[in-house]
Formats: sequence, structure tokens, C-alpha cells
Amino acid sequence: MAEEAYRTLKWKILSMELAPGSFLNELELTVATGLGRTPVHQALHRLQFDGLVEIRPRKGVLVRNWSPQQIRHLIEARKPLEAAIVRLAAERATDAEIDAARRLLATGPRLIAKSDRDGLLQLDQAFHRALATASRNPVLAEVLESLHQRSTLLWFIPIADRPEYEVVQSQHEAILAAIRARDSAAAAAAMEAHLDGFLQPTTRRG
Repeated sequence: MAEEAYRTLKWKILSMELAPGSFLNELELTVATGLGRTPVHQALHRLQFDGLVEIRPRKGVLVRNWSPQQIRHLIEARKPLEAAIVRLAAERATDAEIDAARRLLATGPRLIAKSDRDGLLQLDQAFHRALATASRNPVLAEVLESLHQRSTLLWFIPIADRPEYEVVQSQHEAILAAIRARDSAAAAAAMEAHLDGFLQPTTRRG
């Protein structure tokens, strides 16, 4: 129950269903989720450790705001990590793994045509996770998973000039093409360019 409460509340925060800057009431969350007060209490403490909320005695639980600077820090943390992942994937991925990633990306145009943000978010996470698995480095994959969970908010925060879905799709395809060509340097450069698409607007704003 505690894990379910954690996942449920984390998604509500990252998707901004629970708005940044709002105060949460533990009892109200318990009623809304139907998961019990103890699991919700434990989940909120985990979310505070994640940096998503701030527990304030006698006031409640504050959903943290995400500033352009914090988003920039998140992307800056991802860039060297994911560049390393795709370098290794270009060397270590099997043909079957590359083909599976290609099939994942093949679903993109249909999701884009429907403006299916949730579907595109799931595709994005599945693609990056597949590359991490193909790197054959479980430590990198584990660290990336944590950063990717936080990166969910990038799909919900309105950022001026954020890359359009079509651009993200083409960037993913460029990354995979470099991996298929076994070109580690090109794969890393393509990944950095992909992440820079999210970094540059926040740099201009903050």
C-alpha cells in the first residue's frame, strides 16, 4: 500500500494534477486516494526526500514549485549520463535491441497525430529506458530512472519554445540511427542535442 500511495501521489505531482505551490492535507489525500493514512504519510516523507514536496509542521505539505533554474539543473544532470549511456549502447546493443527500439519509435507518428501527450510521455520513457538497458550498465540505468521520473514534469510545464513532438521524434530517430551505425560519438552528440532542446528555453527564461 505504501508503494502504491507513493507512485500515485508522485504521478499527481509530476503531472501537475496537484499544482505547484499548493498545500496538501494528509487526511484529504487519504480520503481521495483511498489508500489509508499510514501509507499516505510514508509516501509524503519519501516525496520530500525526492524534493517534490516540503513538509511544514502545523501548515501541511507544500508541493514545490519548479523554477527554470531547477529544470536546467535537471537537464544538465541528464546530459553527461545519457551521453555515456548511448555511447555504450552503440558498442553493446544487440541487433534485436536496436530493432525493438525502432519498433517503439514507429508508434510515434500515430501518437503525434492524436496529440497524445500521455502516450508520447510513455514512449519517451520507454525509449530512453531501452537505451539504458542496451548500455549493459545497471548503475547508469538506475540513476537515469530516478532522473527520468523527475523529468516527467517537462511534459506538463508550459515552456516557451519547447521542442514540438515532431522534433523530439526526429531527435530520437537520429540517436537510434547513430547507435545502429555503431557510432558512439554521433550517438552522444545526438543525445546532447536532444536534451539541449529542453535546456535552451529555460536558459533564456532564467
